[in-house]
Amino acid sequence: MDFEIRKVRTAQGTRKLRGERAEYFRLVQQGYSNKEASLHVGVHERTGGEWRNGRTDPRRYRVPARIERAPAAAPSRYLSETERIHIADRLREKATVRAIAAELGRSPSTVSREIRRNRTV
Repeated sequence: MDFEIRKVRTAQGTRKLRGERAEYFRLVQQGYSNKEASLHVGVHERTGGEWRNGRTDPRRYRVPARIERAPAAAPSRYLSETERIHIADRLREKATVRAIAAELGRSPSTVSREIRRNRTV
């Protein structure tokens, strides 16, 4: 056999493990399992699996660019002070919970919970 495992395993830049990789694929095509081919070539079986599955060096991956998001157009989770004041004013005018919710663009249950939470009886 003409392939020989390198004795000194130092980094070789972009040519890193080129011969081992070619031999690994030749053995896999002949029917060897990942474990057997990796052992024969002299690399860890995880490295062989990464070669087989087409993964490259994880340090080569680029960090995705940050996406600037526009502020949400929907109301926030919490009621603002102006919304609470609006609810109090409309309750004094004897408006219904559903009418107040429609004016604020909120769910009637949200307005109802706010009224119940801040009721003084």
